[in-house]
Amino acid sequence: GYAAYTLAALGYSALYITGRLDKLSAMVLSDEGISFVDVEMLRGLGAVETCAAMRLLGGDARVLAIGPAGERQLPIATVVNDMGRSSGVRHGVGAVFGSKNLKAIVMRTKKPAQPPRNPTRYSQLMRRLKAKLDASPLLNLEKGLLAVHGTAVAAEALGSNEAIPVKNYTLTTTEKYPLVGGRKMSETVLVRRMTCSFCPVSCRRETVAYGVRGEGPDYAQISSLGTNCMVFDLAQISYMTQLCYEMGVDPIEMGNSLAVYADLSEKGLVGKRLGWGDFEKMCRLIHETGHVGEIGVILGHGAAYTARYYGAEELAPSVKNISIQNADPRAEKAWGVINAVENYGAGCHIWVYPNLVQSFRKYGIQTIFDENTSEETIARRIYQKQCEVAALDSLGVCAFSRLVFDISDYLDGFDAVYGREVADVFLGVGENVLRLERYLNNLYGVSDEEYMLPRKFTEEPLPTGKHRGEICDVETILRQYSRLRPSTDVSSFLNRFPRLG
Repeated sequence: GYAAYTLAALGYSALYITGRLDKLSAMVLSDEGISFVDVEMLRGLGAVETCAAMRLLGGDARVLAIGPAGERQLPIATVVNDMGRSSGVRHGVGAVFGSKNLKAIVMRTKKPAQPPRNPTRYSQLMRRLKAKLDASPLLNLEKGLLAVHGTAVAAEALGSNEAIPVKNYTLTTTEKYPLVGGRKMSETVLVRRMTCSFCPVSCRRETVAYGVRGEGPDYAQISSLGTNCMVFDLAQISYMTQLCYEMGVDPIEMGNSLAVYADLSEKGLVGKRLGWGDFEKMCRLIHETGHVGEIGVILGHGAAYTARYYGAEELAPSVKNISIQNADPRAEKAWGVINAVENYGAGCHIWVYPNLVQSFRKYGIQTIFDENTSEETIARRIYQKQCEVAALDSLGVCAFSRLVFDISDYLDGFDAVYGREVADVFLGVGENVLRLERYLNNLYGVSDEEYMLPRKFTEEPLPTGKHRGEICDVETILRQYSRLRPSTDVSSFLNRFPRLG
């Protein structure tokens, strides 16, 4: 979206918010400073509707807002921006807003972002990067597969390779995957392509379903609310995605929670049952997460909690209480590794780590391993990739741009904008981010023993398809990986930032 750009134009790199407001309020950032507005009248209002209401009050503004799930501080509550785009999707940021009685953050300014320190070098770099985008078969504005058909093209790659999650990760095969792919979306529910912050690619989708216009779904929502729940209708997936945004819940975790609940229902472990592909009942349950509803509250705690609540923990496809998205680790083993070792649980975005996904070879994306690569080398390359991603995420750059840009492109951009060369410390920054994340995990009770996949993937073989009989046996790679990552000794950081200690 455009929220980050507006925040930067206002002169802020980040917001650090402490305490709790007495009344439900909105924080307003403008050229005049920071103020708070009482918005008790918006209590219970959906996140997308809140964005619309705050834009009416604030004029030409960018809004981050929570829905009723965030007000109730449900663990899977998210924050919505730009009228239907989830920010900090997987990790309960909406609950943090709710804990502070913060309904929305409104940003408005007439100022442009700060000009680059080196305008000439910046202009030269922009021309170079534009040429790379134009030459890309994935990101070219008019012809690129990802640009024209969106992230949903992943459904076609993973579906054809029989690696797509189906029926709560019990299967990876379905003949219906073309019905939820990017090309089908372009033919059916797509209204227009959208951009983030003046991007020349336009991979975002605006869709309409059942009379409701909204954003998405991306592939992550398609594989969770869609194939994993046995829903193969893009209109239905689009509507459920928008309903999740309105309630203010992470649509990925919501989809996987519904899949777990349908699995529990099939096994006779719950009273009020949910059938596979039951669109109407799924919509009611999503609505319950935002409003009063016993089952909705359970689902609103996530897939792992839902499975544990009903005494069937083994049904959850989760690591550190965050469910895996996008692909089955038994068919995509490197995908299993990265989801096991990520500090924030199994919330990896498949387009952030496309080089770990063999299915994407279909689109000319080269993986960082092949059949002859040793397990030690795979572990080292995954760790290096993880450090690179952590550093790039700190810059706030788009994951898709990494399909065509080199590290040197980002470093040149940083130098042109800020007048600082950071090449010598860049990957070290990523490594330090990973160290601090792991330190915080340990501090809050997440042990190193939890950096592993659930038995669902390591012990239960796939029953059908080209990967029949496969499990995700990556124990050796994980041991090699554990030798590479640094210790959690962060005393040197905490000495520099005593308030964090």
